[in-house]
Amino acid sequence: MSVRLKIQFFLLLFCCYSGANADTRLFQVELIVFEQSAPTTELFEQTETKIAPVKRYASVQSGIKTMNASYRRLQRADSYRPFYYQSWQIRAKSNRVSLPIHISSQAQNLEGWIKIQRGKLLHVIVDLEYSPANLDEPEGLIYRIAEKRRVLLDEVHFFDHPYFGALVKVSPVD
Repeated sequence: MSVRLKIQFFLLLFCCYSGANADTRLFQVELIVFEQSAPTTELFEQTETKIAPVKRYASVQSGIKTMNASYRRLQRADSYRPFYYQSWQIRAKSNRVSLPIHISSQAQNLEGWIKIQRGKLLHVIVDLEYSPANLDEPEGLIYRIAEKRRVLLDEVHFFDHPYFGALVKVSPVD
């Protein structure tokens, strides 16, 4: 191979690599999960996990927590008990779904994941299971939120279940 051809080949590889990374953006994802005690007549019978096994989770960095006021407001409210608050930074490619961010709290019996889907619109995909350690609830009962929702950047979005809820905020990282 001539030197000129080698240089052209490496320039082509560099351009392809740069183009592949150009559509990747860094986002901050914040999640607050809380128990809620609203009266309901709904019956729940799930006793086994329905979250599909995940082969690989996203590599994330800790993010800055900007929803502290919301967390404190939930703490002061009589009918809510926040028990999980985390913030991460994750890379998401255009027209793709990110790898899932692993959500786990053994102490609170919370398990699941959250993903970002980038396209013309931004979506958050949440799959969370919560097993309350409440004496009023039947042993081994699992509550689940599994939802995909279009979100706007820097806005707090509420994912609801009669027994627990989640607040999610996605922000761009410059």
